[in-house]
Amino acid sequence: MLSRSASRAGALAGGLVALGLLGGCTQAAPPGGSASTGSSTPATRSATPSPSRTATARPSAVATGEPSLGGRCEDLLPVGTVNIALRRTVIGRTAFILGVAEPDIGRLTYLNCRYGIATPVKGKPAPQPQVEIGISLYNSPAQAHRRIQATVEYYRAHGAGDRPVQVGTLPGTMLSGYGMPTVVVASGPRTVAVTVTPKLLTAGSTTELASLAKAVLDASAHYTLGSAAAAASPSTTG
Repeated sequence: MLSRSASRAGALAGGLVALGLLGGCTQAAPPGGSASTGSSTPATRSATPSPSRTATARPSAVATGEPSLGGRCEDLLPVGTVNIALRRTVIGRTAFILGVAEPDIGRLTYLNCRYGIATPVKGKPAPQPQVEIGISLYNSPAQAHRRIQATVEYYRAHGAGDRPVQVGTLPGTMLSGYGMPTVVVASGPRTVAVTVTPKLLTAGSTTELASLAKAVLDASAHYTLGSAAAAASPSTTG
């Protein structure tokens, strides 16, 4: 799994690696994926995660149809939702990528959502997003948790620190010291990786990252495993 992700230098490297590991894709748009761009809009209301830790298992997937996370980035996570979770206004363009299934790692579908991308300047490197979110849907909770663990181990191998963080009712992991701050969490067969530039975060706090990860889990709660994979895939509420 780890060999599928390419390490990149610079502040964005760690976050993109996390997204690549959990999504099972490279940093570019996956083969067969699609991307769209748009403009951001401000919002000011805030959201905070619950301090409770216990997750309750219950089936939330539909046993018919194609695998889906319930929509695409523009449907599930408009920039206003990101602004509310971060308690900041993310200014810039958006880029949304729909990934393809990868049966060899048990991945059914994948979304990569990027926010706060500056206007490109000729002769300079392509601008990187201020916020990047990866959401993957796997054929089982066990597969999703294995992907999370592999990401944590990869960060450790590159000198990063990790510590527990509460994401709603679920235990997540805060990764720092290798690229930008990143939170990863699994909920049933889903994984979420949220990477945010430090300038949008309160120094020393995990509140905004955890809040955004919780918003992502909430937005994708109505995922569909599809008829081929839904037989034994209970979910934990996030």
